[in-house]
Amino acid sequence: MTRILLRQFASAEDLAQKMATHLDRHLQGIGPVAVMLSGGRTPLKVYEELCRRGSKASESVRVLYSDERYVPVDSLDSNYGTTGPLLNALAIPESRIFRVHTELDWMASATRYHQDLRRFMNGNGRITLGLLGLGVDGHTASLFSSDDVARGDNLYAVAVPHDPKPDRISVTPELLRRVERLVILAVGPEKQDIVTRMIQTPDQVVAGLALREVPQVEIWQA
Repeated sequence: MTRILLRQFASAEDLAQKMATHLDRHLQGIGPVAVMLSGGRTPLKVYEELCRRGSKASESVRVLYSDERYVPVDSLDSNYGTTGPLLNALAIPESRIFRVHTELDWMASATRYHQDLRRFMNGNGRITLGLLGLGVDGHTASLFSSDDVARGDNLYAVAVPHDPKPDRISVTPELLRRVERLVILAVGPEKQDIVTRMIQTPDQVVAGLALREVPQVEIWQA
């Protein structure tokens, strides 16, 4: 059973500052290491804080994404596009970014992402820190249902249909259990109910199902 640790913060700004410090530390890793960034609005304050600090990433660190919308990279809905200022500030070149190639066919983009991640992990790569969001409906990454969780068996990334569009590409439970430290960021009073459910009855929450084979997960709440 997954051990869930709850850490509460007085404000979103306080949470962002503390997580920026942790993220910066992991971005200084040595060897074939990576950090997983989350999309959406919640982590933007973390990324903005890190940009303000002027830190540069180690030359051996890579970046990947918990999920991506199937949209062009210049779309405002693109997680990769949204993190462009952070990647530039950290001086992380394209060659060290595992992004979802949405210029490919939807299924092909998911297959390419899986293959890129598998190659990294099979080459003794380590994901030392992974950030996740938590929707008010209980989803995490782009895993919205138990079917989405199940379709990722033996894969590191999977194509997830979504209504309304756009469709998604998401990492899977197979990949998430390989992340050494997973932190869910939950900001705002509207997240209180789902955080409580995640702690008390994780098997009834999609995020809990996706993370049930992960030894420990942290929830940072503000």
